[in-house]
Amino acid sequence: MNAIGQASLPATLQTCIALCQRFAASLSPDAPFEVPRTQPTAPSPLVLLHAAVTTLRAQVTKLSLLAITAPFTASAVTTCLAPLNESILTSLVTAALLATPELFTPSFSAECRNLAAVTFRDLKTLLELLEVRSRDSSLTVSLQDSAKKPFTEATGKIWDDCDNLIPLASEGVHGFVTKRAKQWLDLMKDAVEELEEWDPEDDVVDDDLLGGAHSDDDASDDTGDKDRAAISAGVKEQALKVLSRIPQSVHVVIKQRLEKFPAGQGNAAPYAAQLDTLLMRTRHISELIDESAEAMYLGDLELCLKKAGEARAVTIDIVESVTDPFVQAHDETASRLGTKEDKYIQRALEWIRQVDTGAHPRGPSLSQLD
Repeated sequence: MNAIGQASLPATLQTCIALCQRFAASLSPDAPFEVPRTQPTAPSPLVLLHAAVTTLRAQVTKLSLLAITAPFTASAVTTCLAPLNESILTSLVTAALLATPELFTPSFSAECRNLAAVTFRDLKTLLELLEVRSRDSSLTVSLQDSAKKPFTEATGKIWDDCDNLIPLASEGVHGFVTKRAKQWLDLMKDAVEELEEWDPEDDVVDDDLLGGAHSDDDASDDTGDKDRAAISAGVKEQALKVLSRIPQSVHVVIKQRLEKFPAGQGNAAPYAAQLDTLLMRTRHISELIDESAEAMYLGDLELCLKKAGEARAVTIDIVESVTDPFVQAHDETASRLGTKEDKYIQRALEWIRQVDTGAHPRGPSLSQLD
């Protein structure tokens, strides 16, 4: 200790590095841990998470500037590190551990713990650079650009980590689920669009490109290729009648249910299982559409239609699961007759039920539901 009771920079750095390493390990998926006890009146761990992350980002910015700006002053760096050891890092790991699957859904909890663990590992990298810098013989000289680059890169990674955690803390479970569901929906749309643009005839080998003369067998092969292309085109159209409706139905679920989920940080617990199941099913639909398209490209037409049918079935499950809103309307008339959102959901359900891989009646467009 020096005259004012401040720990030395080497000791402070070693403590901070050790905490980062230990806390990152405690957040790994297979790490055994006990959730810290909290009082019923305690604030949401997401409030604690937001405060810890925003403070961490500010401290890291200061540390980076102190590291690359001359003169390097050990006391200033130690003063900047002290809050990390005393409260910020502990608050971050505590908040991540308190965001349990029971309260915030398994997917949200896993995301929270993973992002916090990544933040600790990236911070450890910056601290190790800082430790090397503190042993430099020319602390009164500014770093060259090449020497500054590792610090700016490490700092940038931590900023990115914080920028990922802050919306997780501020938007809560419904924001997380909505964002992820939209990502899966975008992938569905891309897969369907690619299949729409795919031409089965493009996969037929044109012998004329090889400059060879046609024999009778060649003519027979050409006829067979054209027949296969025609069959593929028919199956593609059949599959797309199903697949093209799926993203529209999922869009209605996101817009009329997830996006209108009651805002707030502590209201997701009663719906945790439903929200997580909805997210997992949305991901499954995207995977099934990919599998259907891939089977189409590979010429496995039966599998293509089978996967399209499975995607339709899961889509029906999703829409049916939100037939009732997460929170019932207070208005008695709306509760009895259904809200506008309820009617959109019913129409989306009818829209996807009307079509399958066998019969394909053409229903009204869902474009007005946007």
